[in-house]
Amino acid sequence: MDETTKTNFDERLLNVADDEIVRPIYTVPLHEGRLLKFCRSLDIPFYLPLRKVWKVVTQRHAGREYQYPKEVLRPMFPSYVFVKMNPEQRSLLYKSNSVAKVLSVSNQPHLLEEIQVVRQVESIAMTEPLDFNSGIKEGEKFLIESGPWQGIYGWLIKKEKRYLWTVEIECLSGIIQATINPSEYKMTKVEE
Repeated sequence: MDETTKTNFDERLLNVADDEIVRPIYTVPLHEGRLLKFCRSLDIPFYLPLRKVWKVVTQRHAGREYQYPKEVLRPMFPSYVFVKMNPEQRSLLYKSNSVAKVLSVSNQPHLLEEIQVVRQVESIAMTEPLDFNSGIKEGEKFLIESGPWQGIYGWLIKKEKRYLWTVEIECLSGIIQATINPSEYKMTKVEE
C-alpha cells in the first residue's frame, strides 16, 4: 500500500481491548475526511478504505478549455468509516457533526476479519480498477441491507453507466423509482 492509504488506517484498530469496540460509522455525505481529521485530533483509531478512480478535470488556459483524466482516491464504501471507540467516545464523535449513525456490530471478531479482507482488496484497488457488483441482474428483486434504505426491497430496472442503477423501491403500498450507486449499499438478491 502507498503512503496515502497508510494514513487512512490506524493499526490500533485491530488490537483487541476490553473497553473499546470497532464500529462502522455512517457519515453525513462527503464527510469521511472531516471525520478522519476529528478522530486524529482526539487520537481515536479509524480506517477509511480507499480506491483509485479516474475523474475528468477541466482547466481553462489562454481562453481555451482543456480536459484531461486524473487519478484520484475515493472512499471504497462512500459514507462509511470504521472507528474503534469506547462508550464515552461515541457521544464525542457526534460532536464532529459528521456522524449520521453509529452502526451496531453483533460479531466483533468477524468484523475484524472482514476489515483485513477489505485491506487486501484496497491494496489491489490501488493498482487495478475494481467494479463493485452485487451480482443482481436487471429485473431481479433485492433487499438493501445497509445505508438509509436498509431493510427495503426493490427491483433493478436498468444499469446505467458504471455506477448508476435505476431501481424501483417498495414504499407504503406503492413504488418509488430512484437512481442509486450500488457501491454505497450492501444488497442481497431475493429469490422469489
